[in-house]
Amino acid sequence: MSARALWFGPEGRPLFGWLHRPDDGRARGAVVLCPALGLEGVCSHRAYRQLAERLEEQGIAALRFDYDGTGDSAGGESDPGRVEAWMASVGAAVELVRGAGASRVVVVGMRVGATIAAGAVARAGVDGTGVDGTGVGGAGVDGMVLWDPCASGRTYLREQRALGLMSIGVETSDDGSVEVPGIVYQAETVEDLGALTIAGTEGPLAERVLVLVRAERTANKAMVSRLQMDHVEWGVAEGQSEMVDVEPWQVRQPTAAIGSVLSWVSGVLGSEAGPFSDLRAAVGSVEGTADGGATTETIVEIGPVGLFGIVTERAGSAGGATAILFNAGTMDHVGPSRLWVEFARRWARGGVRTLRFDLSGLGDSPVRVGQQMDVAYPPEALDDLSEVVKAMGPDGAGKIVLSGLCSGGYHSVEGGLALGVRAVCLINPSLIAAPAEAHGDDGEERAAEIDPRRQATTSRRKWVRALPGHDFLGSIVDRLPDGAWWLINRVAVGNPPARIIERLVDAGVETYIVAGESEAREMRRGQAAAFRRLARTGRFHLEVVPGIDHELFARVSRDRVSPMVTERILRSVATKDPAHRA
Repeated sequence: MSARALWFGPEGRPLFGWLHRPDDGRARGAVVLCPALGLEGVCSHRAYRQLAERLEEQGIAALRFDYDGTGDSAGGESDPGRVEAWMASVGAAVELVRGAGASRVVVVGMRVGATIAAGAVARAGVDGTGVDGTGVGGAGVDGMVLWDPCASGRTYLREQRALGLMSIGVETSDDGSVEVPGIVYQAETVEDLGALTIAGTEGPLAERVLVLVRAERTANKAMVSRLQMDHVEWGVAEGQSEMVDVEPWQVRQPTAAIGSVLSWVSGVLGSEAGPFSDLRAAVGSVEGTADGGATTETIVEIGPVGLFGIVTERAGSAGGATAILFNAGTMDHVGPSRLWVEFARRWARGGVRTLRFDLSGLGDSPVRVGQQMDVAYPPEALDDLSEVVKAMGPDGAGKIVLSGLCSGGYHSVEGGLALGVRAVCLINPSLIAAPAEAHGDDGEERAAEIDPRRQATTSRRKWVRALPGHDFLGSIVDRLPDGAWWLINRVAVGNPPARIIERLVDAGVETYIVAGESEAREMRRGQAAAFRRLARTGRFHLEVVPGIDHELFARVSRDRVSPMVTERILRSVATKDPAHRA
């Protein structure tokens, strides 16, 4: 299969996308995949990738893309005119596949992405607005799939506001903005999105329309009435709750729904194929997306497997320090709440070349032979680490800084221990989780051999994991008072956090940790004296930030942590010679 990352659309404000093109250079048509927003977009990323790959297998081109100000595209969430820009992004995506040779086009939108797509397509059908406006241009599209659509932007915001209140305790803002997990909608966006409804669209939308709704929900009456037309078909969005109503690491792929969309699209596009360009002329790097500085963002493929990443750097900064950002859990390279994109562009302005990338089996990177997808602590990450650091620091790891949140913090520590980088910057690092190979197929921890290359795992000793009723005993042990943990760390834990960090510091790796109160307590339990000794070395710093959520989904958490991490990254790379290399 042939998938290609690229930037497209307005020259001064490029959009990022993935174009999936059949290998023989011919396509029966093209599908434009309009994503959901916020946490729902994160959770449905894998489903869209799987759908695009299956379309490609059937001779159909597919374009996955990020709206203006989201994902890897230019701009940010606080820019004005968000809803108009999102609809214009749909138009630019349709224009791209048409320009590549697609004679027939289907637009697929999920959740509020369906609402946005319907608004863009309807406007094009009514007034013929092209990509310079907010429509899809031309005479509309041949097919449209509304996949678990939000009847209106107001409905979406109401649901997401309730989710934010339950998950991160976000209250309604006085300034008219709405915060949901992972994104903040400014007052103007709230107003514009609230006015966007499927019932308020005009025209047929497309020659054929498929609407997939959840069986357990009653569809909005106004939307149903609007779509009561002969060319509109209805189906069930099977498995939708298990995909978008859970945490990112709990996602289950909606195999049946993907199959339904695939079959319907195939019928709409027919069997006749025509030439479809690989768009080799499309840019692989863009300038000016780092909000003000003379910066460049370049798409890269790393190592034999072709790990996907984007390098952001300031013009003339070649030869300086490089920061590498790891996946947080199973989230892609964009990072939690798009934080890695913001970090990369901010750090580049400070002279730090920054790579955000996907480990194999995550996000947009390939899967290694025999590897399982969407695993946060895969043993294959150890191979990825070596390849990425070698690619970004061909003259050695002395100018490399590794950074990540949760599992990304763990991978950063592994890299620091194995490769001798300059520094590691860890955000709520997970240093006590058992690696993937220590679990059976059922997810339960088992007595397994941990990959001998691992140096940062703190899983309990093999004999402890082999005890009958280990899981029950573990739940009791985890609730013991701090004083009991000194003995537990000596007897039952193979490698407690303080010992891991001690090895990093002894190797001369500057180690900086930003952690919430519960995460800090988990790391330090039974090891307070060891952490005090580490602080006295001057090469270890632990900042405890009360009130932050683990994934930094809350704006207040990001606002407090981001300046700390940025200041430390810029400070750690400013020193010409780290202490251990002096």
